[in-house]
Amino acid sequence: MITRRSPKGRWVRAACALGMPLLAACGIDQNEEAKLGAEYAAQVQREVRLIRDPELVGGLNRLGQQLARRADRTGREYTFYLVDSPEVNAFAIPGGHIFVNRGLIESADQASEFAGVLGHEIAHVTERHGIEQMEKRRGAGALVTLVYVVLGREPSGVEQVVINAGGAAVFARYGRNAEREADQRAVQLLPAAGYDPEGMATFFEELLQQQQREPGLLDSFFASHPTSQERVQNARALIQTLNVDTARLADDTPEYQAFRAAVLQRGGKTADPPPSQW
Repeated sequence: MITRRSPKGRWVRAACALGMPLLAACGIDQNEEAKLGAEYAAQVQREVRLIRDPELVGGLNRLGQQLARRADRTGREYTFYLVDSPEVNAFAIPGGHIFVNRGLIESADQASEFAGVLGHEIAHVTERHGIEQMEKRRGAGALVTLVYVVLGREPSGVEQVVINAGGAAVFARYGRNAEREADQRAVQLLPAAGYDPEGMATFFEELLQQQQREPGLLDSFFASHPTSQERVQNARALIQTLNVDTARLADDTPEYQAFRAAVLQRGGKTADPPPSQW
């Protein structure tokens, strides 16, 4: 009996021969996520200047772990790193590695504002936004390669540029969706952790006002966290749907103010020396 082989089957066999996952078939489980995240975090630590003062790092991790325990029940371990940079920024790496710039703490006047940022970054981890991007890149690369395996030739320089540009556009759109979802999760997390979710909106408003006063100062934050008045309004609209008694929630805490004062006092003037390759 002769069986006709489908083009799809031919593509799958080619992928297996090349050791490549297809877009629909690839997947990164939590164990692989932890391993990849640790590798990326180690690389970041070699390229940024970290504050390693045990008191400051311990304070950051106490605040972060309080939120992570509420947001993530999967057993994922979180580590929070304090970056000695005056730029207002924070970013998350898969596996629970969250880097927070000193400048962001200096700009977040109240605990609820800082908790909103941490909650946002934790949400990127719990919703696996970084993993989804990695899977898309991995899958897209496999499919592109398979196209040329079937065609029997390598992509030309022009074709490769077009492929890369198209992929970048997809990931940019995905990034905006991920930011919206992270905002939503953070707003929902804050009341559960005892914080007034209004801090999320007020922090965005303060950053927008600061950007108007000093254009360029917040380029890093706005590049990775597109912020607009519409985003503030969306946060407040979501807060209204929570139906929580904000009078019972904290705008600020003595613990956060003590931590922030210690960070402000340090101010990068006696920061640990950079890695040896600097």
